[in-house]
Amino acid sequence: MRPGLRLLPAVAGLALLLAAGGWGAAAAQDAARPTGDYVLAQLDAAQQALALSAKERPDPALAEAGRQLAQIGTALRQQLGGATAQPIEILGDKIKAAAMRANAAAQRTQAYLKVSAACRGNDAKALATALALAVEQLAAAQAAGKSPPVIDAVETPDQQPLFVIHPVDRPLAFAVLGANLLDAQCANPQVSLTDVQGKPADAQPVITAVTPQRIALRLASTARLQPGGYVLHVVPQRKAFLVGCVKQPEAVATLQVASSLHVTVDYTLVAACRGQGQLTLGHGSLPVVTRQGGAAAQPIDVSACANPESYTISAVAHFGGDDRAVVGPVTQPADAGITAGLPGGLSLSWNPAIHTLFVRAEANMCRGSD
Repeated sequence: MRPGLRLLPAVAGLALLLAAGGWGAAAAQDAARPTGDYVLAQLDAAQQALALSAKERPDPALAEAGRQLAQIGTALRQQLGGATAQPIEILGDKIKAAAMRANAAAQRTQAYLKVSAACRGNDAKALATALALAVEQLAAAQAAGKSPPVIDAVETPDQQPLFVIHPVDRPLAFAVLGANLLDAQCANPQVSLTDVQGKPADAQPVITAVTPQRIALRLASTARLQPGGYVLHVVPQRKAFLVGCVKQPEAVATLQVASSLHVTVDYTLVAACRGQGQLTLGHGSLPVVTRQGGAAAQPIDVSACANPESYTISAVAHFGGDDRAVVGPVTQPADAGITAGLPGGLSLSWNPAIHTLFVRAEANMCRGSD
C-alpha cells in the first residue's frame, strides 16, 4: 500500500491497485482484478453511508454530494453496459478513467464520514461543503488517456483526512494521494491553487516531496485565504515515444477555507450556602474561539455566600444556528474545583480558590480541519 494510505476495508482492494499505478499490479484483498460491479459496490456503499449521516445531521451540501455520487454511479453503469462483471482493465481507457474517478469519490466520502462526527457549527458545514465540491469536481472531470492522474485523498502530515483550512499566519503542510501523479522520467508536476472560479489564490503551494502516488505540499501561510472553496490543480507530465514529456490532463483536489469556529457558552454558577440555601452567584455568556489555546475567563463575585458548602455549574454551548450542547449540572464541595467537558474539545472549569470560571479550547476535535 502506498505511503500514508489508510482505507476502510470496503475500498482497500481497488485502492491497492490504484496505488501501484496499474490495475493488475497487486493481489487485492477483495478483488484481484476489480470489475465494474466491484467499483459500483464501493460507490453505492459510500452513498448509502452518507445518506444515513445526512439523516442525523441534515445539510444541503450533503444532499448535493449524495446526488453527485448517484450521478457518477449512473454514468459509470451506462458506460459499462452489460460488461459490469468484466475486469475494468480490459474495457478500455475511458471506462478505466471513469472507474478511477468513481473510486476517488467513494474514498473521499468515506474519509468525510470518518472525521466529521465530532465537528460542530460552521466547521461541520464547511466539511460538508468541501465534500460536495470534491464530488462535484470528480463528476465533472473529462475522460482522460491511458494512465489518467487521479487524486483520491488530501491528508495532513499525521495522515488525517483534510477538508477544511482555517486561515492563520503560519505554514500549512499537507499531501495529496492518488495515482499517476508523476512520471520519474519527467519534471515535477505543475501545482496551483485557485478559487472555484479559477482565480489564483494569494498563497501558492510548493512541492516538498513527490512520488507517482503522493505529493507533499507546503503553503507558506494561509492567513490571506478568503473563506470559500478552493481547487488544487495538479498537471503531471508523461514520457511519450519520440516526443518527450507531454502534459497530462489535470487532477484536482478540493479544500474549503473557513473562519475559526466561534462558540458562546452560557453558564450558571450556583452555591449551596450554609444558612442561606441555594444562591445563583453567576449567570452569563462567555465567547471563545475554538482554536487550540483559545480561552475566556469570568471572575465571579461570591461575597453573597458567606459559607459555601458546594458549588454547581451548568452550561449550554452554542455552536451556531440550532447546534448546541448542554452540560451539567455538576456539583463539587466548595473547596474542590470543577471541570466539565464540552463538545469540540472545549472545557468549562470553576476555580474556587480565585473565584473564576474558565472556558478553554484544549484541542481541535474536528479532525477534518487543520
